[in-house]
Amino acid sequence: MISIVLSTLFLILCVQPTKAYSVFDFGYSDQENANPTQLIYNIASYSLLGILQYLLVSAIFEWKNPMPKNQRRMQNIKREIKYGTTQIFLQVAYSMIFYHYVYPYCSWYRYYSINQYGLLNFGYGMLFLYIWTTILGYWVHRIFHFRILYKYVHSVHHSFTEPTAFGYCATHPLEGISEVNTVLHLAELIIPIHPLMTLFFFEYITINEMMGHDGGEHDHSDHYRHHLYYVVNYGDTIMDEFFGTAYNSKNYPVKAKCTYVDNIEDRTEAIFMKYK
Repeated sequence: MISIVLSTLFLILCVQPTKAYSVFDFGYSDQENANPTQLIYNIASYSLLGILQYLLVSAIFEWKNPMPKNQRRMQNIKREIKYGTTQIFLQVAYSMIFYHYVYPYCSWYRYYSINQYGLLNFGYGMLFLYIWTTILGYWVHRIFHFRILYKYVHSVHHSFTEPTAFGYCATHPLEGISEVNTVLHLAELIIPIHPLMTLFFFEYITINEMMGHDGGEHDHSDHYRHHLYYVVNYGDTIMDEFFGTAYNSKNYPVKAKCTYVDNIEDRTEAIFMKYK
């Protein structure tokens, strides 16, 4: 599956259209005549870049992770990559379709020339995105824990009880699109936010999610424990503390078992402390 997706993207990129296209041209300058060739080119370009980034950065996190690279863990990573690469392609396609066919009808869709806006504009845009995604992202995640949604959608992601950085986007397609893309695009419909600002913030989310699923010292929201105990640490620490869903060791006297290492009593690395 992975080889088919990558091969298709590579072939699309190699077949250069007669007009020069840029990955920074979202094709919505003409509201009445969206450019399908630009759309295909952008889907291919961003998918290829996204998959390469996903594989490279996740591999770096895994290389530094103290968990042994035994057969069980490698099989887990292989399955994460299968879901992850497919999810990246679908999320890119969803966002590019939004920019080509929905965003043009926004009242400020010509908000495009980035040099027209200063650092103050960039700052309040980033602040709004952070507050918006922190609040909405938490509740969307909580909703996916409702019984029917968990059974048919969210259980895919929770099948990785001891995830790696590769598992941050190993989700059901509906979940990835809802929790990330839709939340970000709704923000763009509320206030003027340049698409490249959204892309910048999406990169922040991506790295943060990789760190959370890696479970190392940079797992600032302690997300790894969400996979171990299911009903704690749904989002940002401040949200979990406020709504009473933060992990409390007193509530879990029986600790989760590490399936990659038989004895972790003497291990002091951050990820092993999640099991204690």
